Parts: sequence; structure tokens; C-alpha cells
Amino acid sequence: MSGLTDEQRLTVLATLAAPSTVERAELVRLARRVTDWQEVFDLSAAGATAPLVAANLRKAQVYDLVSDTVRAQFAAIADAIGATNKARLDAALPLLRRLHEAGVRVVVLKGMLFGSEIYADPLYKRMNDIDILVELEHIDTVIEIYREFGMFSVSELLGKTPKVREKRTHHLPSFVSRDGALVVGTHWGLITPLAGYSVDYQAIWSRVREIDFYGVPAWAMAHEDNLHHLCIHLPYYKTGLRELADIWNLLRFAAADLDVELLRGEIAKAGSQNLVFHALSLVDRLIPDPLCTDLIDAVADDATRFYRYDVARKTRDAATLLRSRSTHTSQIEKAYLEFNATQAPREKLDRFRALWSNLLVVPEAEAAKMSSLPPGAPAPSRIGARLSAPYRLTRVFQRDLGPWLFPAALVKTVVDLGVAAVPRRANGQAADIDAFAASVGMTRAQLQAVLDGQE
Repeated sequence: MSGLTDEQRLTVLATLAAPSTVERAELVRLARRVTDWQEVFDLSAAGATAPLVAANLRKAQVYDLVSDTVRAQFAAIADAIGATNKARLDAALPLLRRLHEAGVRVVVLKGMLFGSEIYADPLYKRMNDIDILVELEHIDTVIEIYREFGMFSVSELLGKTPKVREKRTHHLPSFVSRDGALVVGTHWGLITPLAGYSVDYQAIWSRVREIDFYGVPAWAMAHEDNLHHLCIHLPYYKTGLRELADIWNLLRFAAADLDVELLRGEIAKAGSQNLVFHALSLVDRLIPDPLCTDLIDAVADDATRFYRYDVARKTRDAATLLRSRSTHTSQIEKAYLEFNATQAPREKLDRFRALWSNLLVVPEAEAAKMSSLPPGAPAPSRIGARLSAPYRLTRVFQRDLGPWLFPAALVKTVVDLGVAAVPRRANGQAADIDAFAASVGMTRAQLQAVLDGQE
């Protein structure tokens, strides 16, 4: 963590789920030296780890050193996230029990699993949804049970019935409860098949283990597969403490049991060396770890020149990396979803403008994050970052969707906008957002909140 201020070092240390005695002592020492608690909160908020940082400051018995104003800011975020997560978990448990009773092996993924196993706190970060992995042959049963629970699919907002598209995607559209409390991401894979990686799912299923998920029988992937998943799932520009902390905390939690050779073999089979090199290099820059370093060395020779260059750029300055988290790609995805969801010409035009402006005219702050610019970067660098941002975004979407689907989708928006401008009879059209919200017993604001809650 070289090159960081006391406030920055403390914020990173406060994301450790199980700090060593030495790390806990350093955290306490730093807390007594920190003079700018607002900076600690701002860093925590930028990294989307405010609840975790506040909880760990309490565990270290230094929370009383935080100013009243900043404690109130921590509490406001933690309370809001806590209420949402608790409602989501409460709604998820009966659903998971019903899936278990139907003979569906449900693997709990990422945050919800780690909240149970690693952090012992389901409220440690905002959970946009509960992600599960199920075997492909059980998808129809899963959908039937979602219907049994009165849930609807986001794809129905587009007038499309949810179904398996095994060659195009690795998951169903999100299913949502009618009160908006529960959002479920249902996966049969861990990464889109369009990205060209060859994940061995048969091997993954052979290693799953039974768990007790808050009193409900469920399953979890092996530690090696969870770690591989975090690396290949890490969004290219959403690289804040929220995402990186899960990786370093899993590494520490699983270190004694981790089969490094097995993991290296799975990475080689999948051809995911670039993604693993990228993710672990960012982690090792902030929380150096011998195991992490060894894994980086194992894949570094197979990383492409672009990834080696970009990782060097991203890790050049630890303080800049701390503020690197960007959710701008999500803004584009939401605009695209809402564009397709409405048939009203004026609304469609508004969403079209939002989509294309977010792609082509990226806000300066977001462009700076994508180019890893430090605060106060000179004007030519800031201009260059904005000019290169559309190219960077296009690369990310093409990496995730394949080289042709993303440009094809953009062309389709132009065609669809022209079609929407032509007067036609209302029957046969997909429901617009207001009509769809009414059909599932929600207000427009409630449905919009569900859509906005997805990063």
C-alpha cells in the first residue's frame, strides 16, 4: 500500500474481513492519526464499501474517533443498504427452500455467499440481487417456481418471454418480486459464451459443496471456482474496493485449502489468463499477498500486450486506483433497456439520446477514471481521456458481447427509433414502462427503482 495517505491506508485496511494482529494494530494506529474522516467516508463511498468500513472500525473499537457528522453519513448509507439487503434475504430464503424441495441444486454466488461465509454479515455491502447458479436442465422448473412466487421477468418489459438462449448468454433476465424486494439473477454459466472463454462447467459441478445458507440447504462452488469467477466477472472499469475486497478476502479465507494447481489448470482450460491477470494485479497493488503474486506470475506470460499495458497504467498509482470505480457502463445498459421498453416516440427519443450521449460524450469524471488519471491531471490529459472514452467503452462491450453483437445493437437503435416515429395502431406493440408497471402491480417509480438498483 505504498504511496497512500493515512486516510487511504486506513480505508483499505478497514475492508479486511479478518485482519491479522499486525493489521488490526496498524488500523488502530492510523485511526488515532487520521485528521480527515470525511476523506475516509468519501473513499468508502466511492468504493461502495461504507457499511463494511464502518463495521470494521467498530470492531477495532475506534469508531468513536470518527466525527459525528461523518458517523451520520456512514449510518445513512448502512441503514439504507441494510434495509434493502434484509428484505432481499428474507424474500430469498423461502424461494431457495422451495427450489431445494423441487430437487434443484442452487449454488449461491458472490456477495450473498460471501456475506454468509467470509464476512458473517449479509449487510456488508449493497446486494443488487441474489445471484444463483443452476444446472441447465432445471431452468424450466426454476421459472415455474418463480411464477409460483408471483415473480416477473425484466425481459417481459420488452415484450419477450424469458427463455434459455444458451449460445448467446449465460443467464436468464432478472426475475423480480412484485414488491421489488427480491431480484434474482439465474445463471447456468459464469460468463457469456460470446466472450469466447471455455469454462468447464461439468468440472465445476463436480466440486460443488453443500452449505447451510441461513437455515436453508444450498450449495456453493469450490473456493478455486469462486476465485476464478470473481476474476472473470470483474467489470473492466467497475474496479473499486467493493469488487476488489471480495477477491482479497476470499484469497485469505481460502488460502489454506486453495488448490493452486487446480486453479491454474482451470484458468488454462478457460483461456482466461487476461482476466485473471487484470483482476489479481489490481488486488495485489492494494493488498500485497504472496499467493496472489504467485498466481499473477503463473498467468503473466499468457496475458496480451494490451492487458499488460493497461494493468501497468491502472496500478501505477494506488491512490488513483482507490477512486477508479466507474458504473458508467451500467448507465448505457439501463438506457438501452429503457429504450427497448417503451414504444412512445417521445420517450424512445429521450432514451436514444441518453444511450448515445452516454456512449459518445462521457462525463469528464468518468472518463478520467477509465484513463486512470489522478486528481488535478492537466487539461490535455483530461481532453484525451474524454476523446478515448468511447473507444474504451466499445472495447468493453465487445469483450462482453462479442465483436459484432454490440455494433449490431447500436444500429438497431437507429432503426427502431425510425420505426417508432411512424404512426401505427397500438395493438400488438410491447407494453411501455408505465403500462408494464401497472400490469405487475407496481408504480412507475417502484419499477424504475428496481431498474436503477442494478449496476
